[in-house]
Amino acid sequence: MISNTEVFGHLTGEASEIFSILQKNGPLTKNSIALASNLKLTTLNRMMRPLEESRLLLQSQIGESTGGRKPVLYDVNANKFYLVGIDISRTYTQVILTNLKMEVLEKLQFPMDASCTPENTIRTISDWLDCKLKRLKIDPHKLLGIGLGTVGPLDRKKGVMINPVNFEAPGWENIQINTMLEQSLGKRVMIDNGANAAILAEMLYGKGRNLKNVVYFNFGIGIRSGLVSSGTIIRTINDTEDAFAHMVINVDGEACSCGNFGCIECYSSVFAITRKYLSELKEGRSSTIPKSPNEVNYMDICHAAENGDELCGEIIAESASILGTGLANFINLWNPDLVILSGPLIKHSTLFYKISTETASQKFYANKDHSNIFSRGGHFEDMAIAVGSAALVVESLLTNKILG
Repeated sequence: MISNTEVFGHLTGEASEIFSILQKNGPLTKNSIALASNLKLTTLNRMMRPLEESRLLLQSQIGESTGGRKPVLYDVNANKFYLVGIDISRTYTQVILTNLKMEVLEKLQFPMDASCTPENTIRTISDWLDCKLKRLKIDPHKLLGIGLGTVGPLDRKKGVMINPVNFEAPGWENIQINTMLEQSLGKRVMIDNGANAAILAEMLYGKGRNLKNVVYFNFGIGIRSGLVSSGTIIRTINDTEDAFAHMVINVDGEACSCGNFGCIECYSSVFAITRKYLSELKEGRSSTIPKSPNEVNYMDICHAAENGDELCGEIIAESASILGTGLANFINLWNPDLVILSGPLIKHSTLFYKISTETASQKFYANKDHSNIFSRGGHFEDMAIAVGSAALVVESLLTNKILG
């Protein structure tokens, strides 16, 4: 008996391409599919037959007539199979259940506090997924696989998180996260760093569709970045996400955790902003935040800045200006069509986003020709990593890398 994932493995390259076109752009007429796939209609009909027989494709509806018979529209059978996308971050974990059209059916997000060891985190994910599958009456065999986007550094081939820093709970050192998830969930797991997963989601389904050069940044405890150049994800050593974070912006600047001085992360991350606030209070500056200093977090600072707090406004403005200079340097090197800024700092501070993008626009080369390349949050906003993780599974199947 052919397994669910092997259904994809038995498709020809042309049939896989047809499925991919409809999954991302359907519903479409046969003429539109032929145009997008560069296939003759006779070949297209032959290639679509196994897709229809396996009910991966359906006649979804009747289109509008342009003068003759109304055309039939085709689309993927969205609820033929399902996918799970997981985003494990230092501050939260998010899990989504999607159909084949990447429509989010259910979502879970919980904070990664001191109790969230790898074992407890996976147990929470597994219990939630079991509950949702039962509630939606989805046969677990209809799950194609699990995608995981997480913090680096990673060994993707072995499915290992290599010494990620700043998890509040213990036990995250050299964790064989793929094996643990597979044993708990009973499905094969695809892993990538979270920024790469997010940019995959935006390239295939979001703001980056039809673009060849896109960069994604996530600003939180650290700064995570992913880059697509000429349609290809550019990978760093050990699939780390923080290469941009350690771009030196001030050679005589603050000491960084990486051992260098003056890295962007020293000034434009959650930790940096909070540290700067506490430092200024010790110097005698005052703030309108009605909390004791050890209770203040970055959200308090962001919100106070938006509401006119002078000290917080200065801190956010300086942090964003430094980031904008780094962004300008990056744009000068890679010339992206789209720059997506996301993450907690972007979500909670309009001022941070405004100043950083304005500074970058003023400083990068040939800025007059690239004035509208920024997107706040992208299409998927805080679900980009989870959606991209689910997309990893589909893309692996369509390139015949069978998950089993």
